[in-house]
Amino acid sequence: MNKRRIPALLLALAPFWVSTSTFAEESASSDPVTAIESKIKHKESELDSVSTEYSLEAEQLLQLQNEQSRLQRSEQELINKRDRAKTALDTQYTRLLEDPEIDLASYQTEYRQSWAAVKETQKSLLENKQAISENEMRVSNVKQKQARLKSEFSYLKEQKVDARVKRLDRELRDSSVLETSYTTTCSATMTLGECSNQGQYLTKQKAVKIFKSQLLDSLTEAHVAKQFAKDVQLNVIVQESQVVRSSFEGTNQYFTQIQAQLRARPDKTTACKLLNVSNRYCLKSAKKNSNKKVDKSWVNVTVRSDQYDDAVTINGISYGSTPVEVVLPKGQHQVTVSKNGYQSYNRIITINSNDTVWVKLRPNG
Repeated sequence: MNKRRIPALLLALAPFWVSTSTFAEESASSDPVTAIESKIKHKESELDSVSTEYSLEAEQLLQLQNEQSRLQRSEQELINKRDRAKTALDTQYTRLLEDPEIDLASYQTEYRQSWAAVKETQKSLLENKQAISENEMRVSNVKQKQARLKSEFSYLKEQKVDARVKRLDRELRDSSVLETSYTTTCSATMTLGECSNQGQYLTKQKAVKIFKSQLLDSLTEAHVAKQFAKDVQLNVIVQESQVVRSSFEGTNQYFTQIQAQLRARPDKTTACKLLNVSNRYCLKSAKKNSNKKVDKSWVNVTVRSDQYDDAVTINGISYGSTPVEVVLPKGQHQVTVSKNGYQSYNRIITINSNDTVWVKLRPNG
C-alpha cells in the first residue's frame, strides 16, 4: 500500500517541485554526458581515419625507402659497367695508335649508353629522395595530428567521467513526497502514545527504504550504481511528515499511514563510489563548488560513541552504528544511541552549525 502521488504535503511544496521539474526537463534535454559521448564518438572516427592515413603513408614511405635502396644498388652496378666500358674504350684508343683501321664505334656507343644509364638512375635517385622527404614530412604531420587527437580523446574521456559524476550527484540530491503505510504489533505494556510513536517510527523507516530503492531505480546509470550501492550511505532524511491515518486493527495491530517528504544528502564522494571511479573526480567538483553560496539552513552532524555495534536513531530514523555522518536542518533533533546491555542515550539536541555529538553509554545495573 505504497503510493507515490500528489498528496497534501506535496501541494504545500508546489513551488519547489515546479522549479525542480523544470530543471529536470532542461537537464534531460541537454545532458552533458550525452553531448560528450557524441564528441567522443566523433573523435574516435577521426582517430580511425588518421590511423588509416598513417598506415597508408607509412607503407608508402617503406616502399620509397626500398626503392631508394634498389636504385642505389642499381647505380653502383651501372657505375661499374660504365667504368668497364671506359676502360675498354681507353684500351682501344691505345691500340688505335698502332692500328688506324680499328673501329671504335661499338665501344663508344657502349660507353655513351652506360653513362646515360648512370645519369638516368641518379636522376631517379634524386626524385625518389625528394619523394621520401615529402613523405616523411606527411608522416610526421599525421603523427602529430594523431598525438593531438589522442590527447583530445583522453581529455574527453576525463570530461565524460567528470560529467557522469556531476550528473549522478545531481540525481542523488532528489526530494520526494511519499505516502506510506505500515502495521506494527504493540506490546500489552505499551501506552497509546508509545504505540503511536513506534508506528510512526517504523513507517518512516519503511518510507526511507522505499525512497532509497526508488532513488536508485531512477538514476540514469542505475545498473552501475546498484552494483556498488551496498556499502554507500545516501543519508536519507525525513524533512517533513504528517500522519494521514492511524488506528488499531485487531488486538495489538496498529496501522499508521503517513505522508513524508524525504531527501537524500549524500557526501561529496558518494557519486564516485557508486560509479566506481576515483574520488578525485568528486573532490575536484567539491573544490570547484567550495566558493559557491552554502545552504545555511543545513549542517553536517557526526554522532560518535565509546561502543561498537551500537544503533543510532535520529528523529525516528535508523542510521546504523557509529560513527554516523548526516546532514540535518538547523534546529532541534531527537538523537538516540542504544546497545544491548547499556543504558540508551536519548536526548533532544539543538544543532545550529556543523558539530559532533559524543556519546558515552553506561552499562545497565
